[in-house]
Amino acid sequence: MFFRTHIQITLATLLFMTGAYGQDIYSDITESANFNAAHNDGGVLTLGNIGTGQAFIDINNDGLLDIVVSNQVGPNKLFVNQGNESFVELDQFQNIGVPESLCKGVSVADYDNDGWDDIYFSCMGQDYLFKNLNGNSLLDVTAQAGIDNPYNAQASAWADINSDGWLDIYVINYDVGTEIPGGIPGAPVADMFYLSNGNGTFTNIISDFAASQTMKPNLAVTFFDFDNDGDQDLYVISDKLRENVLWKNEGSAHDDCGVHWCFRDVSEASNTNIPVFGMGIAVGDVDNDGDYDLYFSSVLEQKLLINQVSQGQEVFLDVSAGSALNIAAVGWGTLFFDYNNDAWIDAYVATHNDTIELSDSLFLNNQDGSFTNVTATCGATNTLSSEGVAHGDINNDGKVDIVLANRNVNYQLFKNNSLNSNNWIKIKLIGANNINKNAIGSKVILKTDNGSSQIRTVTSGSSRGAGNELTLHFGLGSSNISSIQIIWSSGIIQEVSPMVVNQLIVVNYADFDTIFTATFE
Repeated sequence: MFFRTHIQITLATLLFMTGAYGQDIYSDITESANFNAAHNDGGVLTLGNIGTGQAFIDINNDGLLDIVVSNQVGPNKLFVNQGNESFVELDQFQNIGVPESLCKGVSVADYDNDGWDDIYFSCMGQDYLFKNLNGNSLLDVTAQAGIDNPYNAQASAWADINSDGWLDIYVINYDVGTEIPGGIPGAPVADMFYLSNGNGTFTNIISDFAASQTMKPNLAVTFFDFDNDGDQDLYVISDKLRENVLWKNEGSAHDDCGVHWCFRDVSEASNTNIPVFGMGIAVGDVDNDGDYDLYFSSVLEQKLLINQVSQGQEVFLDVSAGSALNIAAVGWGTLFFDYNNDAWIDAYVATHNDTIELSDSLFLNNQDGSFTNVTATCGATNTLSSEGVAHGDINNDGKVDIVLANRNVNYQLFKNNSLNSNNWIKIKLIGANNINKNAIGSKVILKTDNGSSQIRTVTSGSSRGAGNELTLHFGLGSSNISSIQIIWSSGIIQEVSPMVVNQLIVVNYADFDTIFTATFE
């Protein structure tokens, strides 16, 4: 167990918990930022026919985060950051609107390794992949890429599962077959798993998975290395008490496992098959012990699972009972991020609740395995039907901001106003050769001069149909950096000289001179 018997609460922590600084942690800058992003579901609330999509992207490579959002009845939109905490819509990106499509989740990745991030919309009827043409326009390449998903897609996540340098994408569909009360009669619908062919096209390899586990009412998905063996595993969140599924990446197809690649269902063995009305997913190391923990939402309960890989077992402990994170709300998107830069990741959940007590909630990590609900001074909350949420730093001040989706109303943008002198650093990884350009799946282990250690992995696709900023953010508290180690998605380990705090650093794999081969147990 990782729980400690003693905690020191500093004056700064108390100020954050009580709001004694005299202002909310976040402020709503939606209007002043010209972030005019409406959401309209058409009032059609059938099973699986709701959803929002929100993602951060640097569409023009100017170093500023732009925001792309989906709309179910109405156009998808891209808002370009002007560098002064305001955004504009540009004519050259209007073709992503596809207002005739019921689009939900959004994910961002450079699928063709050309240095420009592309956009994937998960929609009902047909998904869309838009190629970024040098920041000048977006081209619909869905058909030519081999993307053919005519079902009720909810979200997607990217990873290079075979370390060939090309990103693959898993797309979840909400199967509303006859086995679900109120479902639509018809044949069961499976998810889609598109393996990159290395030339801008994909092959669907979902048949490599156990069919019974891919035909569910799925609502969230993410890749993460749960067992610290250096490759990306897959976690799918299911609705209607159908049990979530954790797929362990076991490498090339072998024996009775796969034809193209082997993913083994380890849900039961790892205690991750908990039956919930699953909605959203967040992955992060909440106890700073070197492995990734899980926070996912449900109806009237939210789940916190603590990974025991660092303790020698490939299992998760359900510590939800009694946790401040387990609020009795209808939970949707979840996040892990360090909002106050104290070197411990905090948590956030978007909710469908009309009371302030169960509204969108922010939780402070107490650094002992527990959390404190600081929603009263959060500022990033409302009593609307909030569903999707993503995090990113829109003004490069080292403080994590939030975009929140309110179903059938609008999207909101919240600026982080945290008043403290805590240090931070942001690390952007750029891949080359057999490492995808985004370096998705690459991990950074950062140690500080007070002896603490943090891990982050570049991830695309999580929360609820969301794309968080791909640049990695570390809060440091009052500490300085003693070492930075990068484990690239190919397994290559790189040591980076300690950096000055409170800045963004860009690490390009192609620039390294000294390379060490990783060894994984």
